[in-house]
Amino acid sequence: MGKWLLGRNGPVVGRRALAGVTGAAVLVVALLIILGRTGSPAGAPSLPVLTSGTSRGSPDAPITIVEYSDFQCHFCQQFSVTTARELERAYIATGKVRLTYKHRIVFGEESTRAAVASECAAEQGQFWPYHDLLMEAQASPSVEDLTAGKLKGFARELGLDTAAFDVCLDSDRYRDKVMRETEEGKQAGVGGTPTFFINGIQVVGARPFEVFQGYIEDLLGRSGR
Repeated sequence: MGKWLLGRNGPVVGRRALAGVTGAAVLVVALLIILGRTGSPAGAPSLPVLTSGTSRGSPDAPITIVEYSDFQCHFCQQFSVTTARELERAYIATGKVRLTYKHRIVFGEESTRAAVASECAAEQGQFWPYHDLLMEAQASPSVEDLTAGKLKGFARELGLDTAAFDVCLDSDRYRDKVMRETEEGKQAGVGGTPTFFINGIQVVGARPFEVFQGYIEDLLGRSGR
């Protein structure tokens, strides 16, 4: 099951504003005050970001971006720590874009093991935090960076149920899913990583935010959003 991830810098609601709110609404408002909301550009409304499995963003978003990626791919790592964060603030947190991550293994067994580990984290609703740790690790395919021990260490760092995670990883539970998505990507014409499909439009490479912005704004204009 997915969960609501709330960022920072949300507005403060005074006591009088809460006075007329009852029941479940009180709980929702209180949570927003305590946890804040995901930041967004000036003037843009910020919404909770719903995460489910390897997707994040509103299921009702008018634009879906499907990303095919490999955790040992340098350009995938660069996209994750730069452009992806800008997309999060500008479009995912504002309900305009939903991002779905899919595996496209290009660097072999270590990449496959890392992909399986990320799916084990997804079992516990922690795919995206685990994804971010993997990308920030800047693992190289030229050295043995992503051992089983290191992948289990990331799970401990995130406070996951490590016993369940270790069993999942050691059993290779999600290898078939990873290989299936890799083959799906090949059939869709995904050669290198990262490759994206923005409402079906293929965009190859870790392109700057402005490139994605151009496609997104054009599609939003067509949809009248």
